[in-house]
Amino acid sequence: MITYCRVEAKLIHGQTTTILRSRYKSDGIILIDDLVAANVSMKRIMVAATPHGIKPYFFNIEDGIRQLQKAEESEFFYFVIFRNPIEVAKIIKLGYKFPVPITIGQQFIRSNTHNIMLGVGLTEEEIDALEYIASKGAEVVFDPSCKNENLSWSEVKKNIEYIQQKENKT
Repeated sequence: MITYCRVEAKLIHGQTTTILRSRYKSDGIILIDDLVAANVSMKRIMVAATPHGIKPYFFNIEDGIRQLQKAEESEFFYFVIFRNPIEVAKIIKLGYKFPVPITIGQQFIRSNTHNIMLGVGLTEEEIDALEYIASKGAEVVFDPSCKNENLSWSEVKKNIEYIQQKENKT
């Protein structure tokens, strides 16, 4: 059973393994990321960040969709973690429907991003991916600090539109 889904640039770290584990049951973490799935060193780092009693699993996008379907039918409880919304959109395009809200966690502020809120910077491509995700019926909420803020995509989208208008005026 999938209990929680998070999009988090830092992937597995203290918030996902401590704060969230106290709120949602988890026997394992399914991390879907093409880069980590192909990199032994990154897998080791992620294993080290995973607390005792939780097993991490690493999949690329193609294999990840099959594992998500298996996890839904399992008697065990799983967190699902993606690096960015673009990867989530790819999974949805392959036909997967998320049984839980997709929570947007921290997304690094980069030179090509709009600073959406504290801890969240999104590129135009990531914004488009979120719009696609929501258009396919998935619930998207923002909670970068793991405080159960759970701002909806429609609320955050208004802020994005305001920021884009402001940037276009300068």
